[in-house]
Amino acid sequence: MGCPRTSVASGAASAVSGASNSRHQSLRAGLAALALILLAPAGAVAADMPEFLRGSYSPSYTRWDGFYVGAQGGKTFGTADFSNSTASMISYILANTELQPIVSDWKTLPKGSTGSQSFGGFIGYNYQWDDVVLGAELNYNHMSLGTGQQGSIGPILVPGANLPDGSTVVYSVTVASAATVAINDIVTARARAGWAFDRFMPYGFAGLAVGRADVTRFVTLAGTTKTTTSTATPPVITGPLPLLLPRDPQSQSQGGVVAYGFTAGLGVEVAIFQNLFARAEWEFIEFPNINDFRVQANSARVGVGMKF
Repeated sequence: MGCPRTSVASGAASAVSGASNSRHQSLRAGLAALALILLAPAGAVAADMPEFLRGSYSPSYTRWDGFYVGAQGGKTFGTADFSNSTASMISYILANTELQPIVSDWKTLPKGSTGSQSFGGFIGYNYQWDDVVLGAELNYNHMSLGTGQQGSIGPILVPGANLPDGSTVVYSVTVASAATVAINDIVTARARAGWAFDRFMPYGFAGLAVGRADVTRFVTLAGTTKTTTSTATPPVITGPLPLLLPRDPQSQSQGGVVAYGFTAGLGVEVAIFQNLFARAEWEFIEFPNINDFRVQANSARVGVGMKF
């Protein structure tokens, strides 16, 4: 009688164990299916993420064509040649006199130099053919580039013309002058050419420059004239007599003068991400004539830009 009971109990235990194993297998299968369901959208989202977020940036994806815009800052050093800054004003003071062509050519002032922080922005467009990149760019920089000089020259003896009666004239002339120039804004229109390799693009550029400047200048003349009559015995010396110059002195103060010049320079851009780049460049700008001043500027700057 005891054997049958033992057999029934053992069979029941086996049935319970089999049912438990089946439930565990079903649970594992369900968890695996749930994981696949949850991971499928995550993979789709990762596929839609930007290239630089899905993995390391590859230089092979670098393209430089299209529109771009950016900001920049740096240091600008300028020199102004004031040697002819008052020539036109001296010529006006001495108009219709024999001193006009001589004294107006005097170099009355030396050069001045200065430096200033500068900042601005740029916008442009690139065309790319294989490794060659050509483009056009508008570049703006704001600064406070101001310098000036003052001084005097003379007295200098200037021989005059011989008079009909045989007399000779000698002038003694002194010129005192001052000049300043300040450039506040510069816009350049550039044509660019570059060579792309890896993440880098070195480039060169040239173009036109337009600046906004404030200028002041002042000049005054003083002198005497002395006449010697050599035909008389002994010679008769008349003078010295002061020069009479009704147009003396002359001055000018003008703000917002538009200056025109040219620009040229070199630079390099490096791709940080697919649409983000940094640049460093050197630029030379010359304004040949700002109210008789010649101004040159050298700039070193860095910038960051976005491509579209």
